[in-house]
Amino acid sequence: MAGNRYETRRRKKMSRILNIAIGVVIALILIVGVSIFLNGNNDETANQNNESNTDNGTNQTGSGSAGIKDPATSDDNDDIDAASEDDDENQDSVADGRTEDDDDATADDDSDADTEDATEDEDREEDGQEDEEQEPIGTEQTGEFKPDFTQGSQNWNEMVAAVGSPQGLSSQSEMTLWRLENGGSPTSAVGTFSDKNDQGSYSNPYRVRIEWQDGQGWQVVSTEQLSSNPYR
Repeated sequence: MAGNRYETRRRKKMSRILNIAIGVVIALILIVGVSIFLNGNNDETANQNNESNTDNGTNQTGSGSAGIKDPATSDDNDDIDAASEDDDENQDSVADGRTEDDDDATADDDSDADTEDATEDEDREEDGQEDEEQEPIGTEQTGEFKPDFTQGSQNWNEMVAAVGSPQGLSSQSEMTLWRLENGGSPTSAVGTFSDKNDQGSYSNPYRVRIEWQDGQGWQVVSTEQLSSNPYR
């Protein structure tokens, strides 16, 4: 009996606690709902008031600006317009100056290009004169050719006449022969000499390359004047 009474009391106590808790939760829900509702109404009222004030301020500002012109603002605008015009004129002047400078630079470049072309043409003409193919000088040698570099021999004398022919010289007595040597093959030779009648050629001698042509003698293939004399 005592156990049943205790259990009954315990259940009643638990039921009371649950009822109180449920009541507290419901009360909190009601409080929160009422608070949200009131805050929403206050925000909507505030927004409407702000919009009304904004519209009134806009209308007043528009009416005032339409009827009154601020002298200071007008002067500032005039100054800005004048400054803009000055800037435009300055920019136009700068642009014109740059255009003239560009035209002058272009003209100078064209002039330089023409000068370079003329110089190249002259160089080509000079090269053509130097490298102009000459006819063999002829020979008195017969039979199979033998490259004889003995001074005074028939082949030696013909080689001397060949290297001197571009300058109109035909014998060793008309020149100072600095060197006459094999040109890299039995049928080629290179001679370096100065014209005795041209003192400047002693510092800048002539170098002439010749090649042997069977039955026709030695032929000049290239001529150059050295910038210095390597044999003095």
